[in-house]
Amino acid sequence: MRERGSISRAGYADEKSLRNGLLRYIGSGSTHGYRTISDTEKKNIGKIILRTIEKCNKTLKIPVKNFIFVYPYFPSREDNIFEGVMAVAAYSCVFHVFIDFHSYTLRSLENTIAHELNHTIYYYHHYDNFNNYALLEEIIIEGLAENFREQLFDHRPTPWAVALSRQKAIDILANSEDILDSHDPATIKNFLLGGKKYKKWTGYSIGYWITKTFIEDSRLSWNKIMKIPPEIFLEFFRQKRKEGK
Repeated sequence: MRERGSISRAGYADEKSLRNGLLRYIGSGSTHGYRTISDTEKKNIGKIILRTIEKCNKTLKIPVKNFIFVYPYFPSREDNIFEGVMAVAAYSCVFHVFIDFHSYTLRSLENTIAHELNHTIYYYHHYDNFNNYALLEEIIIEGLAENFREQLFDHRPTPWAVALSRQKAIDILANSEDILDSHDPATIKNFLLGGKKYKKWTGYSIGYWITKTFIEDSRLSWNKIMKIPPEIFLEFFRQKRKEGK
C-alpha cells in the first residue's frame, strides 16, 4: 500500500481480515435509532479530521499519505469511556475510525485521530517488526501516542493513561522485566488491557509514564522521538528511577 497508494480491502490483507477487523471494533451496543448520516455531517467530520491531521503535521511530519476510513460505532455501556469514538491503526498508512454519531464530541474525535496517527507514524519508522512487536514495544507505542495527543490537544491525561500512578507503574514494571521481550499475544493483551493479574489499562499507563519521563527530560522534537528504539526509553526510565526522580 505504501508503494502503490492502494486502498484495496482498507488496509487489511484479505476480505476475511477486513470483516473480522470491522466486527472487532464496531461495537456490541444497540443499533436502535441508527440512521445514515447526512452529507453535511460527513463534511463536518471530514473537516475535523483534516484539521486535526494538519495540526499534527506541524509538530510531527507525516512521512506518507494516510488513508482514513470512517464507520458507524455502536458502543456498549462499558465503552462510554471513549466518548463516542473508537479507532485502530491497521497499517503504517491506514487507520479506521468508528464514530457514534449520537455521542461523539469534537474533543473525542481530535484526541482519537491524533493518537492513531501517531501509531501509523511509529509503524512507518519501525516497520521491520510490524505486527510482531514485543510487549515492551507495544507499551512504548501506546505511551507515545498518549503523550503526543496530550501535548497537542486535550492537555489532560486520559483515564487509561493514568490508570496507575507513576509510582505504581514503577513498581509493576520492576516486577515485569522477565516478560518485556514476550511476543505472546495473550501475555501482551493481558498486560496492556488488564486481566486476572493486571489492573485494567496497566500497559497503557506504564507506557505513558515511561515515555513522558523521556519526552520531558530530553526535550527532543517529535520527529526525532518517533525514531528512537523502545529499549532507549526503558533504559532512560530505569536510570531516572535509580536517581529517585
